[in-house]
Amino acid sequence: MPIPLVVDASLAFRLIVPGPQQDHYRSLMTQWVHDGRQLLAPTLWVYEMTSALCRAVRFGELSREEGQRALGLAQALGIQLMHPDQYQVRLAFGWTMSLNRAAAYDSFYLALAEVLECELWTADKRLVRAVNRPWVHCAGK
Repeated sequence: MPIPLVVDASLAFRLIVPGPQQDHYRSLMTQWVHDGRQLLAPTLWVYEMTSALCRAVRFGELSREEGQRALGLAQALGIQLMHPDQYQVRLAFGWTMSLNRAAAYDSFYLALAEVLECELWTADKRLVRAVNRPWVHCAGK
């Protein structure tokens, strides 16, 4: 049975959009696939990815065609999207309050990883520092 691993949109964005650490992110993904990890994310992942790619196009980091191609790459990553149940929604609310944040987006990734008792990987160093749990990892160097 595959071992679950939650990945957030910040990590996936850096994986598919050219940048200084893209090879590092590809290496991580290759290792996870090789290890038989099951990549998961809450359903909001698709909205966050689409928004991040639209923002990159809007601000000239990517052309429209590159953005559409990147969206296709994101969908091809094989990340299984999980709809949060009522328990995860309550956990996300709790995480948001304990982290003293106004928005709950990151908290849904935390809630999913907590429920599955698995690791969460992100490119968001501030989130990792704020949560300070051994199962939350920063993929960036």
